[in-house]
Amino acid sequence: MFNQNDINTLVQIISNGRQNAITADNIAQRLGYPVDGNQVKTRELIGYAIDNGTVILSSSSQAPKGYWISTDRQETLDYLDSLENRADEITDRANNLRNGWNNINPNNQIE
Repeated sequence: MFNQNDINTLVQIISNGRQNAITADNIAQRLGYPVDGNQVKTRELIGYAIDNGTVILSSSSQAPKGYWISTDRQETLDYLDSLENRADEITDRANNLRNGWNNINPNNQIE
């Protein structure tokens, strides 16, 4: 679906440094992608770029909000910690839901 040219175009749009964060809406507009909803195509391209070695970070809770390319080791480490903590929380929630189901449905267990 995407290729290196798409990543190169994205990297030209997303700047280095958190202070230069750009929102998914703005990225979508500049790429000519749909701007409605959650900018699915834009987020998929960002994910593809990350999967292929581009260090793109994001923030939705602290200004400036949006995406940026990080060249700061500590900033990247902090971001990784945040992702790993969220992953642990999601895993815990899934386990709690499974356990809750199994407790009230002893004859219809979820493994």
